[in-house]
Amino acid sequence: MAGEARYLGRSTLMEVRAVLVAEKLKTFIGGLHYVSKAGKEMSIECYADSFVLRALNDSHSVSAEITFASSFFTEYVLPSELQRRVVTDASPLVKCTTLASTLLSIFKSTKNVISVDIVLELEGQPSNEDMFDATMIAFQLHCDRMITKTHRIRLTQSQTMRPVFDKANSPSRIKLRPFHLMTLLQHIYGTDEVVMSCSSAQIKFESYYTNPLDVKNHVHTETTVDNSEFISCVIQDHGSTNGDTDESEILQLIFCLKEIKALLAFCIASALPELSFYFSRGGSPVLFAAEGSTFGAEIVLSTVTTFVTGPSQATNSQEAEYSQQKRRRQAE
Repeated sequence: MAGEARYLGRSTLMEVRAVLVAEKLKTFIGGLHYVSKAGKEMSIECYADSFVLRALNDSHSVSAEITFASSFFTEYVLPSELQRRVVTDASPLVKCTTLASTLLSIFKSTKNVISVDIVLELEGQPSNEDMFDATMIAFQLHCDRMITKTHRIRLTQSQTMRPVFDKANSPSRIKLRPFHLMTLLQHIYGTDEVVMSCSSAQIKFESYYTNPLDVKNHVHTETTVDNSEFISCVIQDHGSTNGDTDESEILQLIFCLKEIKALLAFCIASALPELSFYFSRGGSPVLFAAEGSTFGAEIVLSTVTTFVTGPSQATNSQEAEYSQQKRRRQAE
């Protein structure tokens, strides 16, 4: 759907407009909360047929995004000048970046909101190839009793980055229900990271602590599930040639829990039926993706290659370390 450019004086002012009704607000705000878990700044990208929220953390180890199709909105209008531009499918027509906390504060209370207009203001003349930076974004909240609340955020030019993950060539993938994965992870607490060990027969999730010296102060939890319990499961073959089972057959990944739990909470609240998990080996990025009829969410996480021993081996190493420290103190 195309809109017309507006002219104010001698300068050209164009708008990108998206309209949300009250029934879609819960999903949109849930997407904001989910993406905000990945980074302090949130990018908004407008494509010809979609509206994307994206965040990247400071260390570039986590990237979260949610894509809303144009049909998700009651109205999604792009200026005709932008629609005529020659751009690739991977490049947005319009982009901007602002603090995630600012966006969340706007939608802190939506009790009496009937609809929301999201307006990105653009100034100048767009080129044929470059992305267009919005100069201001406005949120108009239309409420009961003819009340309208307008929040405007002035923007500066920014550079957005996004990860590239080839799902089609991912050697290992698991498809499961979001609630199922939430059940598997909910008993692992007191740690920011989790170990996932994969074999041809089962998947195991267990606690991971970055400082092994603190293992006595934490509960080590393991959750094991048979691969047949998933909707589908394909694990890259790491088996040995003689058919024996050994450590080399186990594919192990270590990744953060916080962002995964945020994605799962969003999927469950939005009634997304399936979650797909794509991965290859430890040290390589992993991708979690869920898709509905008019929106989809993805998160890319970096992983750690460190091999994690079992809890009994970790305990033995702790005893040895404490014994060495005690002997050193006695010698002093």
